Amino acid sequence: MLQIIRIEWLKVKSYRTFWILLLLAVAIIPAANYIGAEINSEIRDKAKDLIPLSTYDFPLIWQTMASVNSYMTALFGFPLLILVTNEFTYKTHRQNVIDGWERREFVLAKLFWWLALGVLALLISMLFAVILGLAYGTHAFSLEDSRYMFYYFLQVEVSLAIALLIAMLVRRAGLAIVLYLAYTMMIEQVLVVTIKRYVGEVGGLLPLQAGDELLPFPIVGKLMSSANRFDDGVYLLMLLVYIALMIFLVFRRMLKTDY
Repeated sequence: MLQIIRIEWLKVKSYRTFWILLLLAVAIIPAANYIGAEINSEIRDKAKDLIPLSTYDFPLIWQTMASVNSYMTALFGFPLLILVTNEFTYKTHRQNVIDGWERREFVLAKLFWWLALGVLALLISMLFAVILGLAYGTHAFSLEDSRYMFYYFLQVEVSLAIALLIAMLVRRAGLAIVLYLAYTMMIEQVLVVTIKRYVGEVGGLLPLQAGDELLPFPIVGKLMSSANRFDDGVYLLMLLVYIALMIFLVFRRMLKTDY
């Protein structure tokens, strides 16, 4: 596995497009939350009596950042889409096999990036949660409610799994990006609204929506009724099922189709 990781590193270390896309995905997390913290601070200064709690104070900040960041999970899918589709565009996946790789090892190499990008999103989010919590909050550091960061991590991994599956199925960068954007930004939302309207809360069990159900904004989440939603454990289970299913489909696609 270490040899696979080393080869993957050699592929991307001078790949400018990958690093630009990754930098944008990483930079948006502190930027968006810094703006949110500034706005929250200004509002509280003007209405302390009406808003006794700061959403950027411990322990609420874990949920706040996870909720805000959940709107930007798709950004981490673009570097993965580019990496995978380039393998097929430039036929490097064939060269890997010629060099002695098994198809399974090719998939494992892409799963390394799938996991690495998710871990990176989690670490950046947790780091800036601590920084902003200490800078804008009045409470001492606390890991209470940090489970929301785990929920966010799973949502990122589901989004990345969707990107990986689309890249494996389509194999062309332009079309893969369009399909990924269409699904994450529009198609699933239309399905969620339609299914919730005509079927019920089962619409909340779709891949990305299941993560959103676990990550309501703190104040909004307290105002919303829990009568029309499933238990958190159901959404958590669905995220894990989607991840397992999409990884299975990625392996099946690579192992059962011609190059």
